[in-house]
Amino acid sequence: MGLRHLRIVLTVAESGSISHAAATLKIAQSGLSTQLRRIEQEFGGPLFRRRPHGVEPTELGVHVLGRARQLLDEFGDLLSTARTLAQPAEPPQAVGLGGVDNPWVPLIAVLIRERLPHHEQLTYLEPSSQAVLELLRTEKIALAVISEFPDVVPPPVREFTVRDLDTEPVLIGLSPGHRLAHRQLITLEELAEDTWVAPGDRSDGLGLSLRIACERAGFTPQFRYFGADQTTAAAIVSAGNAIGAFFAPGDHCPGVALKRLANGRLWRRTRLVWDAESPLAGLAEDLDSGALDWRRPHTS
Repeated sequence: MGLRHLRIVLTVAESGSISHAAATLKIAQSGLSTQLRRIEQEFGGPLFRRRPHGVEPTELGVHVLGRARQLLDEFGDLLSTARTLAQPAEPPQAVGLGGVDNPWVPLIAVLIRERLPHHEQLTYLEPSSQAVLELLRTEKIALAVISEFPDVVPPPVREFTVRDLDTEPVLIGLSPGHRLAHRQLITLEELAEDTWVAPGDRSDGLGLSLRIACERAGFTPQFRYFGADQTTAAAIVSAGNAIGAFFAPGDHCPGVALKRLANGRLWRRTRLVWDAESPLAGLAEDLDSGALDWRRPHTS
């Protein structure tokens, strides 16, 4: 005896006749009659009285039908709750952070993990601020870190909330043997004959800003190394093959003497951008330079 036998009994009772029940169950009427007799034998007596126009439950049948409905309902509830518990819990929605190459990005990523430990976190690094903002507009990220430079038109952010995180000078990296390595401050004019490592960003970043600043100083920078990340650029500069523009403190650029420009022509402003409905809006509003272990660039 099993649950399927109880369903047969209920179907016969609900159909009111063996023939209608057989049609519902998609089995032959004779086969259903045989199964019903075996079920009645298991229960110890007839469950239905056969009438000319159908069947009706006996006293025993009424008892069996009542308990059968209860058992099937309870079994259905068991299946439903078990399947719910068996399904893995949906993970919290992932949160995305996007930015250009900037030390603020990994520091903010750490803060997000601390504030939202149960959320999957995705971080995207893009070569331009415009590309980062496009990720924000398409809701692929919830928080953007962008950079602005002098003389370069910044991408529009009118539809977003924006706050400035930091403005820092661009530092010129020289090899220890460079003719100006002993100086505390230097000028762009003094670098007119030097070979440069080109900044690795695109047209809305430091590369364009540096070129414009040099041209205002009366020369076009001689970019001879392209596509180098900061570590590779530091190695090229340290070897005395070129000079370059850097932001990081000196311990991130071993063998490179970082010098400030006397006229302050070059700088980078770091900005945090988010939509008002962003799940990271609260974090962004609380964040400032004191919220992170931020080490200011230092020069030699």
